[in-house]
Amino acid sequence: MADDGKQDRSPGEKRTDWAERRTALAAERTFAAWGRTGLACIGGGLAVTRLLGDLEPRWALRTLALGLMVLGAMTLLFGLRTYRKSARDLESSGEHTLSVWWIGAFAAVLTVLAGIGLVLVW
Repeated sequence: MADDGKQDRSPGEKRTDWAERRTALAAERTFAAWGRTGLACIGGGLAVTRLLGDLEPRWALRTLALGLMVLGAMTLLFGLRTYRKSARDLESSGEHTLSVWWIGAFAAVLTVLAGIGLVLVW
């Protein structure tokens, strides 16, 4: 049996390791929730223009769609910000999380798609 240095750890240290891992997974789930909410807002903004396209005055429809899409992009960026803070805190204690680069790339792509949607709506 290979000695990886973990056999002589106390039960308290093992519980702490598991608690840090659960916290890392919770941070990832929280970002996923922010991402879903942002996508729902962006999709809602696009759907409003499609479903209520004949609504007058036209500026009110565009304002509603624009507001939903901006809210979605802001939600994604806020989720990224909170994930980055959690990941930094966890990594300072030695726990590894999903790469902030990948999470940032995901948020950036969705924000760019929201911007394209804004152009299409306007």
